[in-house]
Amino acid sequence: MRIDITDLSVEVAGKRLVHDITLRAGSGRVVRLVGPNGSGKSTLLRCVYRALRPAAGTVRLDDTDLHAMDARTGARLLAALPQEAGTEFDFTVAEVVAISLWLVR
Repeated sequence: MRIDITDLSVEVAGKRLVHDITLRAGSGRVVRLVGPNGSGKSTLLRCVYRALRPAAGTVRLDDTDLHAMDARTGARLLAALPQEAGTEFDFTVAEVVAISLWLVR
């Protein structure tokens, strides 16, 4: 699988946080996203895993626009564990995996 980010810009509350990012990562590649606090790293990733919609540009997995696909397809193709993930529910890892498998059946 290949991910292509083209001319991506992200706005939150009217403020542009990410400006015109273009990136291509092929299957099996490791990409590091580095920068100072507040530079937009987490915002970019949130857009990649569909938690935010881009103000401009596209995010494609192979040739499919991630923001154009339906929620079920997106859930089958993408997963993310954000750094600020909380534990609002007291589930074990096995229970979380079981719930995920049930949702995509």
